[in-house]
Amino acid sequence: MKTFFHILILISSTVFVCQILAEAATKPSIDWRSAESIGNHIEIRQDAAHGEITYGPNFSTSNQFLSKNFSDIYLMRIVDLEGADHYTIYINARYNSKNFRSYESAVNAQDEAKLPLQVLSKTGGNCSIAICQYEEKLAIPLNFLYFFDGSVSGLNITISGNRNDQIKIPDAYFKAMLNAIPEEKI
Repeated sequence: MKTFFHILILISSTVFVCQILAEAATKPSIDWRSAESIGNHIEIRQDAAHGEITYGPNFSTSNQFLSKNFSDIYLMRIVDLEGADHYTIYINARYNSKNFRSYESAVNAQDEAKLPLQVLSKTGGNCSIAICQYEEKLAIPLNFLYFFDGSVSGLNITISGNRNDQIKIPDAYFKAMLNAIPEEKI
């Protein structure tokens, strides 16, 4: 099951990141404190192989530090073909350095609880004389309680490896994602 989820996230995120990047240039700026503004940028897609995929806007563009260190940060909700909900934070770190950052753990800073960090892929080797280009694709699966609690207090994550980076996702982002969940028809 873990492998299936890992493959599902990798395939889904790769396809949709390409589509998102193509569409991002035409969308207006986002007020990251407003669930309504964020909600205007949420996409819901049906995928024949994976089910319904809902993803928020690229959070790495919310501030200079994140955009300098991460090319993509998305909150995703996937309803698989069997109807099960999956929530994950997708992170793509594309950077120039002398070494991999080698992220291997994630912690929720609010309660110091360890989060399950999955390394989806790790590539590098495009080097000039002193520096190389690296890319690490990561996923942090969240249970519904983390997803729901995020709408109240946001989520402050520290990812660690050869260096530590902090990602603070505001409550408005989670509220917007919750508001995007279609109501069940009885």
